[in-house]
Amino acid sequence: MTWAILGAGALGSVIGAELFNSGADIVLLDTNEAHLKAIQSEGLRVDWDDRTDHLPIRAMRPENAPELELVILLTKTMHSQAALSSIAPKIAAGACVLTLQNGLGNVERICGLVPETQILYGCTMTPGDLRGPGHVVSHGIAYTPFSPLTENPIAGRISEKLAAAGFEKTSNAAAKIWEKASFNCAMNATAVLGEGTVGQIADFVGSDLARKIAFEVLEVAAAEGIATNRTAVAEQIDFALEHHVAHKPSMLQDIEGGRRTEIESLNGYAAERGAALGVPVPLNTLLASLVRMKEQQRLI
Repeated sequence: MTWAILGAGALGSVIGAELFNSGADIVLLDTNEAHLKAIQSEGLRVDWDDRTDHLPIRAMRPENAPELELVILLTKTMHSQAALSSIAPKIAAGACVLTLQNGLGNVERICGLVPETQILYGCTMTPGDLRGPGHVVSHGIAYTPFSPLTENPIAGRISEKLAAAGFEKTSNAAAKIWEKASFNCAMNATAVLGEGTVGQIADFVGSDLARKIAFEVLEVAAAEGIATNRTAVAEQIDFALEHHVAHKPSMLQDIEGGRRTEIESLNGYAAERGAALGVPVPLNTLLASLVRMKEQQRLI
């Protein structure tokens, strides 16, 4: 049965390439016409650390998708509803949806569009950069934990296949999502406001303040009943500040490209849920407000 990547940008294309190389029947679904045409004519170019692949993966607009067993959702969070609506007949026919999107609140966003028995959720540490239409770069697929929303035969069958493909079924996918989001809350918003790389965040923000931003988010997770690993998040922040100095976080790339950011599913979500739960998150509240200001200035 066919699996689809819905939202075949940098990350979606990389994960689709890895699954294609493992023997899965993969189709890339996107609305970026230049990207689609390049893949259709030349194949998907993927620059790995040790080689370059030109992969004959099918690529098309979502409304032209074949019958599907699984949809891996990797659009920006603000596009979830439109993207899933474009393949509504496939979902009605039984296709499961695995959201690996960045940020928080993704399950809540898709629950009205996908039956609960067909929802899986998780996150991925897989890196990917889009170098041009039909051309991505990556070190390869990385840790990708996931859980079915409900334990049932449909999700169980898909879970087994995902595990065989290198994903990791876990009982604490929610914690991993919050941990990754807390890291992104510390890195992305500060990069936007400082208009700088991770190395410049290290120089001007520093580990201590970045940790405080992230730990506010983890306090909200705790109020939601989700136990997270602060030490792991702190180590991830320190590693990035030391080793990823040239990286430009995706939210800054969006601002520079005149695109909407995912601030509402990161610092904005933490601020909203913190207020609802009585958890003070002053740093995230301020960062969310300032990024919205910056976003409005760039989009006008």
